[in-house]
Amino acid sequence: METKYSSVLKTLLDEIRAGKYRDSEFPSENMSARRFAVGRKTVIKVYDELVRRGLVKRRRGARTALTRKAAGEFGRIGLIVHGSDYCELFAPIARRVSHLCQLNGLALLFADLSGDAVARRIDRVCAAAEEFVETGVNGVIFQPVELVRNAEAINRRILAVFDAAGVPVVLLDSDIVRSPERSRYDLAAVNHIEAGRRIGEHLVRCGAKRIAYLMEREHAPCVQDRYLGVKVGAEGKTVKGAAVYARPDDAAAIRRILRTLRPDAFACYNDREARLLITTLAQLGRRVPEDVQVAGFDDVNYATISAPALTTAHQPCNELADLAFGMLMSRIDSPDAPPRETFLSAPLVVRESTASKVRPLC
Repeated sequence: METKYSSVLKTLLDEIRAGKYRDSEFPSENMSARRFAVGRKTVIKVYDELVRRGLVKRRRGARTALTRKAAGEFGRIGLIVHGSDYCELFAPIARRVSHLCQLNGLALLFADLSGDAVARRIDRVCAAAEEFVETGVNGVIFQPVELVRNAEAINRRILAVFDAAGVPVVLLDSDIVRSPERSRYDLAAVNHIEAGRRIGEHLVRCGAKRIAYLMEREHAPCVQDRYLGVKVGAEGKTVKGAAVYARPDDAAAIRRILRTLRPDAFACYNDREARLLITTLAQLGRRVPEDVQVAGFDDVNYATISAPALTTAHQPCNELADLAFGMLMSRIDSPDAPPRETFLSAPLVVRESTASKVRPLC
């Protein structure tokens, strides 16, 4: 049988969904106790759950009121990520955000941009932003566009759509500007510089003398942060003053790097690139880790299915999704609060692609 608590909670949730209290005051605890013929302790427990879900707020000396999330048709959240074929990090994050929306009674509008060329992907992001605004989202988690010219201008154009509609946004994984600058949007990410430093230190401790950081030219600001961290951790043992720009599956480019720069270790900006590089090195007759050591970044799937398995920085996907979701709920409820940036740790995971047998410094 349905308990009194669950019955009262279900009724109030249904009424909030239906918009009953959007234009009227939310009932006080005493009013609900009389209405449902239950004890005040039961009502307090129900209201505590509504507060936990972010649907009502209570202040000492003031009436209980709906939050902005509840007032917005019970809440619709938008999520824009670039698909698992683009970066494996975002599939588990999307699953976790979907789960959090279900737990909190929120509808999720999801734009998965897998499988498209860059130009088409940008068009779809812009279209998704317009669609989200028309549908009436209460907030958006947005992973900025990268690997395209004028990425900052494109991201600002997308964000302007949400700004014009008063829709709060939390950036996921990377800001739209390079360090040390910061945009005015909330940011949920790992500490990319610190993670890069750990990789650089580890490669040096493994005996690397000439470390190449491999990335593409139109990279996200967070990719540059990883490189800065590797440079600091490598203590001057990077092969040159800037990163090495090449596709990891371009055998001619990798052969040229090996011949001219003579690196004995590569740090790649993600595990997908590192796995492709290992395949290319094998084609060129270079063994990993005996001839060249390789490290990546993400630790989702590619790191463990690679041969040899990858040393990498572990991105805590569930925790990152929880962080972004929580920050968005706070921003929806407090739209005028100062912008926040919160960084999680990305610990080093040592596997066979680096030669060290020692415990990493974390």
